[in-house]
Amino acid sequence: MKQKGLPFTMRGRTQKAWLLLVVLLSATLVGCLGGEDGAGDENPITMNVHYDATAGMIGQRIQDGTTLSTTGVELSFDFARVTSKAGTMKTFTYDPGDDDDGSNTVTVNANDQAEITYTYLTHGFFTARLTAVDESDNERSMDLQIRIDKEIIWTQTNTETPANMPVSTMPDCECPAPEKISLESTIANTNELIGAQVTVSWHLVNPDSVEEATHTEQIGNGQEASWSHTEYNVGMGDWSLEVTIDSGNDSIDINHRVRVLYAEEESAPNPFNPPVADEEETSLSAKEN
Repeated sequence: MKQKGLPFTMRGRTQKAWLLLVVLLSATLVGCLGGEDGAGDENPITMNVHYDATAGMIGQRIQDGTTLSTTGVELSFDFARVTSKAGTMKTFTYDPGDDDDGSNTVTVNANDQAEITYTYLTHGFFTARLTAVDESDNERSMDLQIRIDKEIIWTQTNTETPANMPVSTMPDCECPAPEKISLESTIANTNELIGAQVTVSWHLVNPDSVEEATHTEQIGNGQEASWSHTEYNVGMGDWSLEVTIDSGNDSIDINHRVRVLYAEEESAPNPFNPPVADEEETSLSAKEN
């Protein structure tokens, strides 16, 4: 006798039951095979780092071809309020981002100090990394954008043959080119003889030896003239600020102030603002009333 199959509706219900069972088993296996997730993957470290500045300007003074001084930008980062649910902190690290191999990275023992101070000596738009490690070797990092501009004060005195001032817009990192070059220049005719005058011209020349901007002034004896200019879309390369004496044989004094400036897109400062003590709050409240 031929056995009858299950009714169509019953077969449908059976298939749905099997499908539901497979889904439930799959979900269970995913939970078993996958790594810890959710609360188990939460990093126990809270990166509460404070810093008053994320930008600055290095300086260089050059007189008659000799570098007189160079000043860096000192930035400080306070890790004192970094905490971990897994125990005490072990190390704090600051990678300034101004080298290719991480050799400028600074690491301190959290038991000895909680503040890292670093001095930038090169210009660029750097990505710095701050890292904290606790005693259980949990690690957490955060990145900051650091803007370091450069100012060069370049002087030449009593010259009849002005030298060209090199202006490099090559940042010291793999980062965007500077936004602009800003220059302020003054030339003085120091000759005090009546009728002794000189005509001078400034020339801003790009890395391809193409003149991008120029200005000409006639300077009487004992007088001076100035030129201010801002050049955008400067790209990366070696620019030059040049001065020519177009007429006259007088010696001149030259004072250039040139700034290589990046877009102001650095991370916002995060200064520490200590909470007001309860006594001070009570006193202020009483005064207001």
